[in-house]
Amino acid sequence: MADMLKIGLVLMLVALIAAVALGFVNSRTAPMIAIQKELAKQNAMTEVAAGLSPGDSLAFDSLSVTSLENPYASCDNTLNIVRVSVPPDTSRIGYVFIAFGKGYSSTVQTMVAVEIEGVISNTMILYQQETPGLGANIVNPAKLISKFNGLIASQCLLSKDGGGIDAMTGCTITSRTVTNSIRTGLEAMSEAGLFDSGDTEGGMQ
Repeated sequence: MADMLKIGLVLMLVALIAAVALGFVNSRTAPMIAIQKELAKQNAMTEVAAGLSPGDSLAFDSLSVTSLENPYASCDNTLNIVRVSVPPDTSRIGYVFIAFGKGYSSTVQTMVAVEIEGVISNTMILYQQETPGLGANIVNPAKLISKFNGLIASQCLLSKDGGGIDAMTGCTITSRTVTNSIRTGLEAMSEAGLFDSGDTEGGMQ
């Protein structure tokens, strides 16, 4: 009995030391991880926005839109809109936002650049932890996300759902997640009046 108690106390002490050590490591590395994530987001935003005005130095300004609905509440995230312009002119040439959607095994984040008429200019997978060899293939633009370029919200539907976008083979859930998350983001922006009228009923240019 005494031996069992001794072993139990030793195990508890080891667990306590491990927990303290882990907490210390996390406290030291968390800020660096946060900085790296923010840097990756800024780089992705610059890359996707380049399609709005190739060759120009772009300016990014966060927008606060009171009438903007949040389609990503179920993912515990918010639809944040960034206005894109070409200095010194401050007039907008488009927007960038991150679309969030619950995939097969993770919340997939897609960076989207959209023109002021509501036409998608470029997309990039910012974060995913889908099944390796299957849903994780979403990071390859040719597999799916390059197919969104030139589309408007109403055209962002998989073929299986009545649209014209073919899902990745064996990855319908991940494909639908990305497609629907982009569409709902665009719809929220349209309802908030962020797109210029006149071209939102069009298709590819």
